Amino acid sequence: MQEEGSVSLDVRDNKSSRSKGKKKKGKPFHRIKNQSGSSIANNNSTININTIDNNIWAPKTGIFLDIQGVIKEGTFHEGDQIFCKYDVVYGKEWKVISGQNSGQSQHACLGEGSTCYFVWNMPFQIRLNCEKLSNWPQLVISCYYPDFMGREILKAYGTCYIPTTNGSHERTLTMFCPISSYSFTGIIEMLFGEKAELINAPKILALGDGREILRTQSEGNIKIKFNIHLENMEESGFDME
Repeated sequence: MQEEGSVSLDVRDNKSSRSKGKKKKGKPFHRIKNQSGSSIANNNSTININTIDNNIWAPKTGIFLDIQGVIKEGTFHEGDQIFCKYDVVYGKEWKVISGQNSGQSQHACLGEGSTCYFVWNMPFQIRLNCEKLSNWPQLVISCYYPDFMGREILKAYGTCYIPTTNGSHERTLTMFCPISSYSFTGIIEMLFGEKAELINAPKILALGDGREILRTQSEGNIKIKFNIHLENMEESGFDME
């Protein structure tokens, strides 16, 4: 016999068991545990709190390098419809956080005047991170122009190191073109309109392997504007003064 006003545990458990068998509409109800072991409810999806803490709120480690730049303009001895390809070359210690390490500009038409003046104003941006500071990044510019058959013909190469201090910087790259060592190859270039071109040029120009035997001739120059921001330099033991 149960006294009036009392609640039967068996009756309550039966109701609970019957409710478990019913299908619920909508998304499933998940529970996860945080670092202290308590449960957190989420109706949409399961969230790994440990992963969020490590990725977002963890302190930044290593050196961060933000590069924002513009390939502004250039002058060449001759040519038309010249466009630029850029590559940011760095060592294995660096990794890309955001942005792109390569890109291509539009074709620039020949400007007015006696000199071959071209304007691109092409922006580029990349954010890099490294734990060990070595193999500082370099910018490699490769210029091309289309021939009468629409083929991309090499015009010139240029390279420079990314500035190592915060702020705005301007660099003028001296552009050069490889010259073949054999006269027969020069005749082929004249007949078919194709110039000698380096294989994997950005890597070769940045690392310098074999450049001591490379014959070149000057083709003009290109102006580059940089905006540099460095983070965690002092925390990593480097004096920024």
